[in-house]
Amino acid sequence: MRVDNTASSLTTALVEAGNVDTVYRDVYLDRARSVLTPVLSLEDFHRLEQERAALAELPLTIARALNNANWSLVKELSERAETLKPAIDAQAALIQTARSIYDVRDVRLDPFSPGLEPFTGIATRELGTLRKRMLDVLETLQRTDVASNDFYAARQRAFQALPQTESERETNATSSPMDARESARAALNAGDMKRLAALANAVIAAAAPTEAVVSRAANVGTAGIEAETRHALQPVAYSSETLARARHLGLTSRHLEARMELASLRRYAWTPSSDESGNRAAPQLPLPSGSPDGLRDGVAMFTIHPLVNSGGARYLPSLAAEDVLVEDFPDPADSQTPAPSELVKSLRLPGRRGLPRIAIEQALLLHGARIVEKELGLDPRLFRLVCIPPDVYVRLGEAEGWGRQPFWTHFDGYLIRTVSGHVRLQALAGGDVRYGGLYELLAVGREYDSDRLLARFAVVQRERMVAW
Repeated sequence: MRVDNTASSLTTALVEAGNVDTVYRDVYLDRARSVLTPVLSLEDFHRLEQERAALAELPLTIARALNNANWSLVKELSERAETLKPAIDAQAALIQTARSIYDVRDVRLDPFSPGLEPFTGIATRELGTLRKRMLDVLETLQRTDVASNDFYAARQRAFQALPQTESERETNATSSPMDARESARAALNAGDMKRLAALANAVIAAAAPTEAVVSRAANVGTAGIEAETRHALQPVAYSSETLARARHLGLTSRHLEARMELASLRRYAWTPSSDESGNRAAPQLPLPSGSPDGLRDGVAMFTIHPLVNSGGARYLPSLAAEDVLVEDFPDPADSQTPAPSELVKSLRLPGRRGLPRIAIEQALLLHGARIVEKELGLDPRLFRLVCIPPDVYVRLGEAEGWGRQPFWTHFDGYLIRTVSGHVRLQALAGGDVRYGGLYELLAVGREYDSDRLLARFAVVQRERMVAW
C-alpha cells in the first residue's frame, strides 16, 4: 500500500491548511480522510499501529523467553519480528501521514484570532508571511482537488479579506508600479497568464482597497474586543427532512433569543495586557439588573482568562439570536446514565458519562463532518457538531431545568493557561448544582474522565466560531 504522489501532496496540503485555518480544520481533515481511505482505511491504520506497538515490545518479550531458556518461544517471536519489521518499515511514511489525519489529538489555536498572539508562538509581524503561505496552499488545493474547489475559493477570499499587517504594508510600500510592470512583462513573456492576472489583481487592490478590507482594518484597529459582533447569524429554516433526521439522532431544533444585555459585558473580556486588572475587576462587574447570583462567577471567567472554542478561535459569545440543533434531554438524576442516542452511537462513543475531552474531540473530528452532511443533510462548511457551547447551555437551560444535578456538562471550548512557559489547554465544563449550577463555568484537564462529566452535543452555525 502506498499513496501516489498526487494523493500524498493533496493530503499534506489539507493537513497544513487545517493547522492554520483552524475553525475549518475538521472540514480539511474530513476531505483528507476521503482521499486516504481507499489506500489505508481507519481500521487498517489501527491494525498497523497495533502491529507497530507489538513489534516494539517483542525484544523485551524475547529477552524474557531467552532468560527462561524457552528456545521454541525465542524462535517463534524472532521469526515474527523478522516478518513484521520489513512490513512496518515499508509503511512508515504512510503510517505517519495517516496519524496526522486519523489520530489528531492536539487543538490548534487560530493564529489570526485577536488576542491569541502570546499563545500561538507566531508574532504579529509573521502573520503576513503565514497568510501568503496559506493563500499558496489554497491555490494548490484548488488546482489539485476540483471536487472541493468552491470551498477552497471561499477560504481564499476570507484570507484575502484579512487586513494587512504592518510588515505587509511596508513591503507593499517599497514595491513600485515599475516593479509590478516588470514582473507582469516577465509573466507575459513566460506565458504565465495565471501569474499575470494575480499581479494585476494585486496592483488594483493596492491602489483601491476594498470596502470590506477597510472596514475590517478599522474594526481591528479601533474597536477591538468592544466591537459588536461582525458575524451576525442568519435565521436557519431547517428542511422537514433534516428535522426528521435530527429527531432520529436525538437532536431538536431550538431558537435562542438574543441576550444583548449580557453581550455588552464583552468589553470586560481578558486581553493580553489585562491579567492583573481583570482579576481585580471580576468581583465588581456591572451585571444587568436582576441577574442571578451565580452568573457573576461564570462571566468572571471571561475577564480573568483567555478562552477559545473547539476551532481554536477566541471565544467571546455574541449572544445574538440563533438557531441550533441540540440534544435537549433532561439532566439525568444523580448516578443515572441516559441511554446512548443514535448520535452518540454515530460518533462511535461508548456512552455519555466519564469521557475525557480528548476522546470526544477526536470523535468529533473523525465523524462530525460526516454526521452533519450524510446524516443531517447539512453543509459541514456552514454547520459544525460540537459539545454544547456555554452560552447555548445557559440560554436553553433556564427553561429546561439544567444545572440542578451534581455533575458537570462538557462545554465547547478551552481555557488557555501558561505553565512554566508552555501553553496548556483545559476543557470547559460546568452546570454542577453543587458549585453554581446553570451558570457555573470551570476548566478541567483534557484527559479527565470522571463519571461526574456528561456529554451533550449541538449543531451550530460555523460562523459563530469565526473570530475574524
